Amino acid sequence: MNQLGNWISQFNSFLKLAKGLRIILIAIVLVNVLLYVKSNHKPFVSSQVRADAAGFSPDKAYKFTYFYFYTGQFPLATLNTDLVYSEEGAKQEINTRGKDLIMEYLHWSRLGESARIWAYLPNAYLRGSPEQPSIKLFNSILFVIGLTTLFFGFWKIKKPLLGLGLVLMINFTPFFLYEIYSHENVFGLMGSIFFMILGLNVQVLFSKTLTYFKLGFIAVISGAIVGLFSEFRNEISVVIVSLLLIYILSQQLKIIHKIVFVIVIIFSFNSSKGFIRDFFNLKFEKTSQLVSLNKGHVYNGAKISGHNFWHPVFCGLGDFDTKYGYEWNDIKAYDYAIPVLNRKYKMKISYSRRYHTDDYYDEAKLYYKKPEELPYYEEVVKEKVLSDIKNDPVWYIEIIVKRIFRTLTKTIPVSYIGLLLFPLVYILVRRKLWDWIKILVVSLPLSATSIIVHSGRGTTYNSVFVYFIIAIIIMLIYDEYVLKKSMSRAFIETKK
Repeated sequence: MNQLGNWISQFNSFLKLAKGLRIILIAIVLVNVLLYVKSNHKPFVSSQVRADAAGFSPDKAYKFTYFYFYTGQFPLATLNTDLVYSEEGAKQEINTRGKDLIMEYLHWSRLGESARIWAYLPNAYLRGSPEQPSIKLFNSILFVIGLTTLFFGFWKIKKPLLGLGLVLMINFTPFFLYEIYSHENVFGLMGSIFFMILGLNVQVLFSKTLTYFKLGFIAVISGAIVGLFSEFRNEISVVIVSLLLIYILSQQLKIIHKIVFVIVIIFSFNSSKGFIRDFFNLKFEKTSQLVSLNKGHVYNGAKISGHNFWHPVFCGLGDFDTKYGYEWNDIKAYDYAIPVLNRKYKMKISYSRRYHTDDYYDEAKLYYKKPEELPYYEEVVKEKVLSDIKNDPVWYIEIIVKRIFRTLTKTIPVSYIGLLLFPLVYILVRRKLWDWIKILVVSLPLSATSIIVHSGRGTTYNSVFVYFIIAIIIMLIYDEYVLKKSMSRAFIETKK
């Protein structure tokens, strides 16, 4: 045991060197390159996977890659399936088969989060063609950036052993192995962005001396990063809460500086989102003109900036509800809301219990109307949820308690290990190790979806606090060993 402790101490000292940093960063990159190559031959098992939502919806998304890659037009697709994969072929498709041009396929482009189309670009550039669209390379690149940034951040605050432990656990967790390397979806993206943001800003919690100009630059970049990737999937916006908590909980920053940084981060976050939305709104207008000019099918229907909130909250209550008929099923929400819309708002919606109404925006009936797009739909489901909560608060509290327990017990990498959060916080408070408590607090917002919206079908796998519980426990044991070793040396010196 003593020999193992000595080896760990020597290894920790080596990791603190610039040489140790370079070796670990290179190792992270190489390991993940091998994982990416391996996954292309044999996919990782889906023992831990999010199955609660369609997410990226690659079965619809791929339709828009052809024209975006070759012409930059978005949202633009075609009813023609016999495509020539070249820039000239794409231009010919527009010029000669303009009547087949469409701006929406099922309901992918109208739901906002238009930056998702960029996820296909790394693979398309690597292959030189969008013919075999994939977002796995995109996921892999961001995952590697997240892991390397995370380790570098902890290296900067002289805690490389903690950083390495976190990277190893994260890198080989079944959830991330599957979602990053084998699943054509974006459910691993939230974790990648969080690791990136924590790595960039962890010094705010631990460093005794802070350079405000440098910190301001990092805050702006961090807010912009979260804003950017929240336009890939709106759920990623929750990482901004973690980022704000880092600055709010910093012991080194004065209150006035905390206020300034919070304002800067929120401004940067909103500006980033606004810029991307304006960028794609402009593309939408230009594409509409192009499709109209070529006598294609212009989409003049409703658009939303991102996923609605109250619709998933309504459906999400189905994870534990046994009284009021909630279910994790869109149709269940539609069945409730559409009769209310027809009765209360005289909307005359035709509906036959499908994932869309029987009404269309166009005469060709290519663009059906989704209930979520209808006026007052969100208001109706919101009223239903809030009314049930108000009339039966105990019912709702029981659901929240069950969600919290599920989040604590069905996490990664080991079930039930999340329950160690409570004794660990008790120990940290007793020892006044406030920095470790702050790290745990910063990691908690990623569990928001499973507590606020829905906790079933793998949503709890997005939680990352478990990694920090394990890492902090290991560090406490290591620190205890170092302390005993130093006391033993001091005792021996005194005897001499």
